[in-house]
Amino acid sequence: MITKNQAKLIRKLRTRKRRDEGAFLAEGIRLVEELLAGEMDVQLVVSSPALTNSERGRRLLELVERSGLEHAEVAERDLNELGDTETPQGVLAVGREPQRRLPDHAPISGAPSAVLVLDRVADPGNLGTLLRTADALGVDWVVALPGTVDPWSAKSVRASAGSIFRVPISGESWGEVRAWLRERDYAILCADPSGERTARGGRMAERFALVLGNEPSGISEEVCGDCDRRVAVELPGGMDSLNVAVAGALLLDRLLTHHRGNA
Repeated sequence: MITKNQAKLIRKLRTRKRRDEGAFLAEGIRLVEELLAGEMDVQLVVSSPALTNSERGRRLLELVERSGLEHAEVAERDLNELGDTETPQGVLAVGREPQRRLPDHAPISGAPSAVLVLDRVADPGNLGTLLRTADALGVDWVVALPGTVDPWSAKSVRASAGSIFRVPISGESWGEVRAWLRERDYAILCADPSGERTARGGRMAERFALVLGNEPSGISEEVCGDCDRRVAVELPGGMDSLNVAVAGALLLDRLLTHHRGNA
């Protein structure tokens, strides 16, 4: 059975106020699988009988029981009431946000490196999609500047499809990020629809940071002033702009192509 304090904690995790204390919510079989497979601190797993409706769910329940994690079983109706989604698939978990900082990251000497910087990206779906792209393409680190949506909110975690458990992400000020990048010879590239059109396989610095801005207003003036280059995706069709998550994915693919030896 779940305790009143545990239920209260889960409900509070749907709000930013509680998230400031460092806990986050993961819902659904896939996300909880990804959470348990990573190196995250898991506080609590809550399941309902619906978890045993599939073989995958039964395997997950066995893993939870073997792991020795704190586990509470509740009725399906109660789990649906606790969760942030309409269909939590019989399971949710509470994890602890890792305490990461960009200054603690040491890029491998002589190896290519890419950092993704998010400047006031406001939509959790876009942030989650960008984390999935960063995970897929091998970005070293993601930075959320002030004003960016909470990466560990339930919606952001869900949109990341588990990538947030693998890709290091931290909240930093632009001053801290700029100093770290300059000290390590990173080129700072800012996404800008009027910037230089970027082709796959073109020449690019071995170390770069790509900055993506707020959906309607773009990158802040402070950050723009520190950019070495402004880059854009060529749009030969009829559209004159792209969703920030789509633009970020296309730019990262083009910028990272030469790192994979495909130039």
